[in-house]
Amino acid sequence: MAEFRQWRNEKRTPLREVVPLDTPYTLNIEVSTLCNIRCQYCAHSTKDHGVWEGNMSMELFHEVVRQLHGFPHKLKLVDLFCFGEPLCHPQLAEMAAEVRQADVCETIGFTTNGLLLTPEKIDALIAAGVDTIRVSLQGLDAETYRKVCGANIDFEQFRENLRYLYDHRGGCKVRMKIADVAIADVPDGKARLEALFGDRADSLYIEHILPKYGDVDYAARFGTLPHDAMSGREGFRQTEWHKVCYRPFIKMRVGSDGAVSASCCDTPHDIVYGHLPQDNLVGLWNRGGHVSLMKIQLEGKRFQHPVCKSCILPNDITNEADLLDPWAEEILARMNAQEKL
Repeated sequence: MAEFRQWRNEKRTPLREVVPLDTPYTLNIEVSTLCNIRCQYCAHSTKDHGVWEGNMSMELFHEVVRQLHGFPHKLKLVDLFCFGEPLCHPQLAEMAAEVRQADVCETIGFTTNGLLLTPEKIDALIAAGVDTIRVSLQGLDAETYRKVCGANIDFEQFRENLRYLYDHRGGCKVRMKIADVAIADVPDGKARLEALFGDRADSLYIEHILPKYGDVDYAARFGTLPHDAMSGREGFRQTEWHKVCYRPFIKMRVGSDGAVSASCCDTPHDIVYGHLPQDNLVGLWNRGGHVSLMKIQLEGKRFQHPVCKSCILPNDITNEADLLDPWAEEILARMNAQEKL
């Protein structure tokens, strides 16, 4: 049976000891902004989320992978996912294989709702060398899928496809989560989740939904207000809103349209540093908008930033290893000293 655990690695290097990084830990390559469902808590459910919808061209993808060779070290993770459903891209397995062959990262993964998985696609993804497939479940029956994301699915066939994934995963880890709002009305929801999916995943997790998309009216839909999010999703108790967001210190995103950004969770309002192919990933990481954004955090000016001021994700941390507030001045001094060299 699957273990119950969060998706994030709990054995994390304290960021205060290593930032600023010369190589991002994670690059989100948004292979597609298309999605086949409309979850109530996602910006895809809004009438106009403002994000260009489409698949990344293979020419652009080749350029992204080529530029990753310019970083001094391998990335920890290339995540073939951000705002859309990656399986909407017909060449996802080819993309994963290209990243694996390029040897630019330690692990390759993506998050999917799993509805587009078939045995053929699963075989191709495993053969390509994907290390982790994270399946975001939206319900424990077909009726909940209709209610939560407007999808009419064959629930038993969906479960069978996930059984095939687990049985043929090889060395790939299969992790599944479900939103707490999707099982809020299910008696013994955790036990039901284990009964349905515990034998077809390496781990299971119930995720507390946070109001991360600024254009979604969470209060009207779920009664979820921003103050519910002070301790994030992981249960690490916090008593104040953090001034420093750890995310820009460790990750970056390349959108399917070539926009290079901070990989904010609220993708429609992401902070853009530049665009590929005219810009360079290494250059964008080491200067300009990225460096300015880190300094804004360290100087205590997050709440003056038009995008960052209302974001609750700086509190979405796993443990103290991701906390930077107490060391902000020290890290800023370190950055300034490095710039003078």
